Amino acid sequence: MSKEIEIDKVKADILMKKIVALEKINLKTQQKSDPQMILDIQKEIEEVVQCYSNP
Repeated sequence: MSKEIEIDKVKADILMKKIVALEKINLKTQQKSDPQMILDIQKEIEEVVQCYSNP
């Protein structure tokens, strides 16, 4: 028996747009290294998961 994960498409789209915007800004400014960007993106994802997984 598998537990299905429900994904809210609107929230996922908002998160993707935010990540793309962060990447776009960083490509122009080169302020952060790839590992730092990975950590920032992971942080954004974790915040969304925590926010919406606690009803």
